[in-house]
Amino acid sequence: MELEDSIGYWLSYALRYFTSALFEVIRAHCVERGKPYVITPLQWVVLALLSRRDRQTIRTLAQQLHLDGPAVTNLAKRLEQSGLVERVRSRADERFVEVSLTAEGQDIFRSLNPIVEQFHKQVLSDEQRQALSEQLRQFIARVSMVALDAGDRFGSLLEHPYVARNTNMRAERP
Repeated sequence: MELEDSIGYWLSYALRYFTSALFEVIRAHCVERGKPYVITPLQWVVLALLSRRDRQTIRTLAQQLHLDGPAVTNLAKRLEQSGLVERVRSRADERFVEVSLTAEGQDIFRSLNPIVEQFHKQVLSDEQRQALSEQLRQFIARVSMVALDAGDRFGSLLEHPYVARNTNMRAERP
């Protein structure tokens, strides 16, 4: 198979290109607002998750991001160094670290959210974005049927909150 015929090649290239372009949009906004920090696309996702439900544990964020705990701890540390989140030990169980948005984190998220939304709309129309998302969910479901244990590392697609709410996908394993 030629490299240019590989699905993985194009998915990887598209992700890198998309992430790089989004980073530039976010960076320009942070610079325009005179911020001493620049937020990465993944850090923006953490801020978005915390804006939906503040005070989440590292473990909960890791599950939502499909990353391991140490990676999310590093993300949270960088966001804390920028003054965007606060990390505190859970009062209920000191083994858990809870992350919450600071006032600065709330402010930058509110100002960035329409910028990120506009970026998405410029890249694809709502209909195109929904169609691509559906195709990607179907693709992931097919891949999980071919490599039965591959998704265990990331969690089942069927357990993803959006998929559970918005599709009737039922991946029947043999």
